[in-house]
Amino acid sequence: MRVMNRRSWRDLASAEPKCQKITADVCIVGAGAAGIYLAGELCRRGRRVVVLEAGPRKGINSAEIGFDPSFEAMPYHGATLGRYFGLGGSTIRWGGVLVPHSEYDLRSEATGNDVWFHIVQTVRAQTSAVLSRLGYEYHPDITAAPEYLSDDVVAALTGAGLHVQANLQMPFFKKNFVHLLGELPGKYPQPVVVYNAVAKNWSAERGLSDTGISSVTAVSRTGNELAVVAGQFVIAAGAIESARILLELQELGIGKNLKPGLVRSHYLADHLSCRIADVDVKDLDRTAALFAPRFSGAWMRGVRLLERDASKETPRAFAHFIFSNASAGFDLARQVLLAVQARRMPAISIATAVTGASDLARLAYSRLVRAQLHVPSGTPVHLQLDMEQGVARGNCIRLSDARDAFGRRKTSIHWRVAENDLADMRKIARRIIEKWPGAQSGLPRLLPREIDSEKMKPHDAYHPVATCRMGDDPEVIVDRDMRVSGVRNLWVSSTGVLPSAGTANPTFTMLCLTHRLAAHLAATGNGITVRNV
Repeated sequence: MRVMNRRSWRDLASAEPKCQKITADVCIVGAGAAGIYLAGELCRRGRRVVVLEAGPRKGINSAEIGFDPSFEAMPYHGATLGRYFGLGGSTIRWGGVLVPHSEYDLRSEATGNDVWFHIVQTVRAQTSAVLSRLGYEYHPDITAAPEYLSDDVVAALTGAGLHVQANLQMPFFKKNFVHLLGELPGKYPQPVVVYNAVAKNWSAERGLSDTGISSVTAVSRTGNELAVVAGQFVIAAGAIESARILLELQELGIGKNLKPGLVRSHYLADHLSCRIADVDVKDLDRTAALFAPRFSGAWMRGVRLLERDASKETPRAFAHFIFSNASAGFDLARQVLLAVQARRMPAISIATAVTGASDLARLAYSRLVRAQLHVPSGTPVHLQLDMEQGVARGNCIRLSDARDAFGRRKTSIHWRVAENDLADMRKIARRIIEKWPGAQSGLPRLLPREIDSEKMKPHDAYHPVATCRMGDDPEVIVDRDMRVSGVRNLWVSSTGVLPSAGTANPTFTMLCLTHRLAAHLAATGNGITVRNV
């Protein structure tokens, strides 16, 4: 059998011979943010890694690859518009916002026995290492109030009961995590990355007290197969696909909580996002001057607001300003930068380039000279609320009877925004707007919007969580080391392990948990080394 070059990426669809086998210390399913990050960290610890990615070298969406789900209630766009397959996974299109979960995610009774306490402690311990790996070297406390906000503004907001945080946004050329694969120094073993490789057939060894995965076979559309034998397996295929894979394993009777009879992955949740206020037209330019994001090198920092004394009876939430920049130059820049992120050539007409040229020059001047995001005069500004969805057992993922092109059962999703979600959003929105200091403190005037199930319907933010829930209760899927219950050598690394969405975009916290997982896997590995069979 031909030896695979473990220092290169391989396309299973064109591999020869058509059936191959390889062994590794760790097999990772999924080459998105979690899978790529984990692969690099394991290689730095001397582990030999194989990464299987279902999509092609350049990303495509769930419909293009044929993994589009069906919906039993409301459409859940986090499983369609927010999901991509290929090297880099959904990072080819995500916003790149990094915000750690913090003490604001803890309830007053949180102790060492609380899973959120464990998550926040992990984030605190791993933040510096993760930021360093991502190449960020500016403000060490990335959530501290941005330095460009005046002390008077921060004091006014704080005094009114609002906590001011920064969010951090990655440069476009770093948002696609595929770049991390090329940054691993040559002194370390390089991961074998195989794309167009859909994990399909799992083999297990059953013991007296638990079960272990022995191998997984990936297939391509061309019928090629690659069997991976490893000591440790990690499902890092995103919250939706990771849950679907675990449900497949359930059909094999693998895992304590994946036994036949548990036919759904319960508690699918997201952030619900909605505009709760508009900035008065007289205050638009002043709002941009105060709150528009600023740059630190190629990284951008913005402003977030949390309630200092948030009610423990309502879900966690945060607010931020949205600048609805519709200028031709901004649209032109966005098209170019999205193409950079997706690693493709931008498709821009001459007319678009000419129309946006002058605005683009203003954007460049503001970025390079003032280190500020250019917001044209009169740009509409809105206050956006993102609230974690309430825990609902009926929001779930199950396997449908439909099959994809690889013969695997597709995903069926039951998800909806409940009336209690709308009621909670109204309560939180009302509290935040009542706390807003307003003109008497030199801040812009907010004009409240009515949150209504028909006119102003909240939407999901493409932040799926809780599909592979971490915790201690009988229904959780993974423990605090993210190991699947009842399977001695299978872990999950995705936002799906979070029990709810919390007060932050979930990716950074997921990376902190993944960094910890890498150390755990390296310390507990069984010493299998990569070789070709």
